[in-house]
Amino acid sequence: MTIYEQLKAAGVPLDHHESDLYARVEPKSRMIVAANCPSAKVFRSQIDGELWYDIPFAYDPWWAERGLKSIPLNNR
Repeated sequence: MTIYEQLKAAGVPLDHHESDLYARVEPKSRMIVAANCPSAKVFRSQIDGELWYDIPFAYDPWWAERGLKSIPLNNR
């Protein structure tokens, strides 16, 4: 499963900007991000004031809309 699929299956709140995936920082997302993309940056949302992960190029639907598969994390 991609990191997007894992976070979605875990019920983590998600958002995105183009191909970048945003996942709210919480216990479930911490474990998934640590195992799959430990270099993900954390930012505080100006919308809700919560901490979110910014995971570049990991929003699978953006890639699917272009007829492409997501880029495997180990190739980023």
